[in-house]
Amino acid sequence: MVTAIAVALATKAAEGLSEGGRAAFEALARLVQRAFQGRASAQAALTGAEADPADETRIEELQQALAQTAAEDPAFETDLRGLWRELAPHLTASDGAVANNVSGTVEGNVVQARDVHGGISFSTPSRDEP
Repeated sequence: MVTAIAVALATKAAEGLSEGGRAAFEALARLVQRAFQGRASAQAALTGAEADPADETRIEELQQALAQTAAEDPAFETDLRGLWRELAPHLTASDGAVANNVSGTVEGNVVQARDVHGGISFSTPSRDEP
């Protein structure tokens, strides 16, 4: 989730969203800006990612700043997750593109795909196998 939020913030994902999507994005951006106040390195990570959203290093720095802030402030983490849940449905693909979202704890297999030709199967070793 934190990676997706970092990318959304860096790319200013609100552009092209519906009014409801823009409102959710703006609320998320305001939350992050408030949480980063007084945190020079976090503010620099956000500014750097916004300046060059294609730079994976800058996105990773923003991701780390978000994760650290969430770890230090449980209320921020709760609000961040809530606002992400509101925004995520608005970040859907169109014109044949694909948008896959997985959130929460995943215990098991997940498939994210668009077109599957043939089958998908998962196998787990039997208890008899070493």
